[in-house]
Amino acid sequence: MKKKQTKALLYSLVAVMAIFLAACGKQSQSKSNESASFKNEPTTSQTSDVKSTVLKGDGFWYLAGSINGKSNSGMEAIAFDSDTGKATMYNVDKYYMSYGNAQKANALNKEGTVNYSFKQNDNNQTVIKLSGKMSGVPFDETLTVKTKTHGKNKDKTLNISGYKAVRDVDADKTNIVFVRASAPKTK
Repeated sequence: MKKKQTKALLYSLVAVMAIFLAACGKQSQSKSNESASFKNEPTTSQTSDVKSTVLKGDGFWYLAGSINGKSNSGMEAIAFDSDTGKATMYNVDKYYMSYGNAQKANALNKEGTVNYSFKQNDNNQTVIKLSGKMSGVPFDETLTVKTKTHGKNKDKTLNISGYKAVRDVDADKTNIVFVRASAPKTK
């Protein structure tokens, strides 16, 4: 009888050890997968890449809560002029495929024109600084560019691409998308 109890106890211990070791192995494997995927995620794009992307084409970009976000007061749009180093800020009612399309729709409500610059912060992130006067009041805003983002705006079926960013106005930081619109791809 004691022999059977000892064998049963031994088998139980072996089973418990096997379950314990299997759980430990799974946990360390999942942790290594997590850290590997986290390490591969970019924290930002290179400043030169962001700058050339923003200034390419008509330089017309949107600051919005999300790709399909709605706002009763509209959203901000910025037209960057690579020749002058100035950015004209507008309020628009929705995404337009281009500056020209927004202009044709008479949808550009001008807020003001400011200077812009691109730099890199201590965390190796691209920062776009907008500064000047808006309606005679000093204005300073920064956009800290994070990761790339893209999607389709459901209302207009436009392709939206750009960056997730943090907008800082008077030390009030907000997560936004900093994006541009383009025509949907035809099949």
